[in-house]
Amino acid sequence: MPHNQLFWAIIRKFNTLMKEAIDGPDCTNPDLCKGDCCSIKMDVPKVLAEEYINKSLATETDFIRSNIFSFHLRFNEQTGKCFFFDKKINGCKIHNSGIKPPQCWIYPAGFSNPENKDINCKKLPGWKITKPEKTLDAEKLLKKYIFLCQLEAKKEFRNILQRIGIKDGKESLILLENLKNSIKSVPPSSIGGFKDGWDHLEILSAEGLSFQMKKICLRVNAKCKMLPNDYFECKNTCEIVALEIIQFLQKNLLKFVKSQGLEVDGHYPLYQLLGIS
Repeated sequence: MPHNQLFWAIIRKFNTLMKEAIDGPDCTNPDLCKGDCCSIKMDVPKVLAEEYINKSLATETDFIRSNIFSFHLRFNEQTGKCFFFDKKINGCKIHNSGIKPPQCWIYPAGFSNPENKDINCKKLPGWKITKPEKTLDAEKLLKKYIFLCQLEAKKEFRNILQRIGIKDGKESLILLENLKNSIKSVPPSSIGGFKDGWDHLEILSAEGLSFQMKKICLRVNAKCKMLPNDYFECKNTCEIVALEIIQFLQKNLLKFVKSQGLEVDGHYPLYQLLGIS
C-alpha cells in the first residue's frame, strides 16, 4: 500500500475505533465544558495538514514547524486554544471529520481501564471505555501512525537543504531567489533570524532592533554610507549582505539544527546561528 494511503487507512480506522469505544459527557455543552483540553500544541504530520488545507479547514499559516512530527497546530492567540476549537459549537470542528489528530482522542480515557476506575477530564467525571477491545486495537494503530509520522518528519527535515538552495533543481533556485528578495525587502535591523515555514524559510523578526545584522554588515560592506552611525536608519538590506547571509545559512544552518536536535521549533535566531560559526 502506498505511503499516503497507509496513513489514511490508519487515521480513519483509529478515529472510528475511538469514537465507537468511548462514552462521556457532552463536551459541546458550554455549561459543562470550556474546551480546556484544546490548549495543547498538538503535533501532526504534513500529510494530515495538507488534507486540512485541501478541505478548506486550515491554511498553511495554521501549521508551525515542530520538533516531533513535521508540524504542530497553531494556537489562536486571542483564545489560547487550538485553532480548530470552534466557539460556536463549543468544541473541535473536526471531531466528527474522521481525520482528527489521533493523539486528541486519547484524552481523557486512554486505551484501557482494567481496574475500572472513575475517569475524569479536567472538569468532569463520567468517562467510560465501553469497548476496550476497540481501544486496544486503536493503541496498536497509534504505534504505526507514530512510526509513519517520524519517517515523514525526517524526510521533511531533509528538505531544509532545498529551502536554502543547496539541492539541485529549479524549485530550489526559486526558493533561494525568494529568500534573497525577502531579506533585501526589510531593514537589516529588523532581522532577528529565520524560521522554517510550510515549505520555505521566512524572516524571524527581531525583538526590538537587531545588532547581530550590524556585525554582518560591517564585515562584508564596511564602506556602506549607513555604517556605522546610521545603521538603524537603513531601510533595506543590500544585495551583498543578503548574499552573505544566504551563504552563511548554507554553511551553518544544517549544522545548527543537528546540534540542537530539532528542539528549536523551526526558529533560527541569528545570535545562536552566529554562535556556531
